[in-house]
Amino acid sequence: MSSILSRSKTRLTVVFFISFCLALLLYNCGGDTISTQKRKVIGQSIGKQGKSKPRLIVLPLQPQEEQAYNGTGLAIHFLLGNVVALHTGLKEFWFGWRVKKIFLEKERLRAYCHGEGPQLDIRKLSKKQGIRYWLRGRVQQRGSKMQVTLVLTDTKGNRDEWSNELTLELSDQLISFCKGFLAWLETCGLPLPDAQASKALWPEKTTLKGLDLLGRALETFYYHSSWRDKTLFDFGLLDQAVFEAPASYLAHDLKGWVLYKNKDYKAAEESFRSALKLNSNGLGAMSGLMWCAIYTSNEEKAYKWAMAKADLRGESREAAKALVKRRMSKAARKTKN
Repeated sequence: MSSILSRSKTRLTVVFFISFCLALLLYNCGGDTISTQKRKVIGQSIGKQGKSKPRLIVLPLQPQEEQAYNGTGLAIHFLLGNVVALHTGLKEFWFGWRVKKIFLEKERLRAYCHGEGPQLDIRKLSKKQGIRYWLRGRVQQRGSKMQVTLVLTDTKGNRDEWSNELTLELSDQLISFCKGFLAWLETCGLPLPDAQASKALWPEKTTLKGLDLLGRALETFYYHSSWRDKTLFDFGLLDQAVFEAPASYLAHDLKGWVLYKNKDYKAAEESFRSALKLNSNGLGAMSGLMWCAIYTSNEEKAYKWAMAKADLRGESREAAKALVKRRMSKAARKTKN
């Protein structure tokens, strides 16, 4: 009798063990399925966020109150705009696209660039323009260095403002300044991925005089392009800027855009290519080459540069091609009219 009971207990133990293993296996499989589903949902969420990336605008940097005006603040504004354009967590967005909507009159822009007049109502403008982040600041020359005070305003976050002071030195071709800026962006919750950060650290070979001339030329360009001045741009300041700093990416890039606005597309293309030789990751110059190709009806080149831009920002090549197609159709209609 006892042997029969013993065998029964053994069978029950085996059955229980097998049932337990099956249950455990099913649980693990289910867990894997749940985990996979969670990853899929998270991935979809990131994809949706990518379509509505926030905008950050870099305003012209003003001189400190005791500092006489020169073009350095605008030159640094141009530098930071080119750095931020590489941020894959932000929508590509340039101050030049919104000049006239932020400063309704040319005189208001001039007063702001020169550190005069009232400050902007960023909260109000943010709602109208759909811009979440606003980067502004002031500059002051101290010997051969520039002291740069930056303020980043987030119009939607829990903490609405960050500030920082950086020193801009020319001896290392602005690399340490840009590194400091990227490190500060990270503390503001806007870190660039490592791969993108390295692309934003090109050697900008210039001088204090070169920065001054570049900024003054940029200010004039904003007036010329935003208020539809029909006269050709006066290249005096810009030519001086390029002559003073012939190895400056920013100077050649700006010259390309001025030539583009003057509809001298062949010369503009040459300037943009010169800029890319100095900074192969220059998004602004790539964009300029794409637009030159669009307005000269060169579909092959337009697609080439649109896809290069998309690759640089980690965006869809197909979307870039579709956008070029629409823009070429629009450009063709403009040319006919």
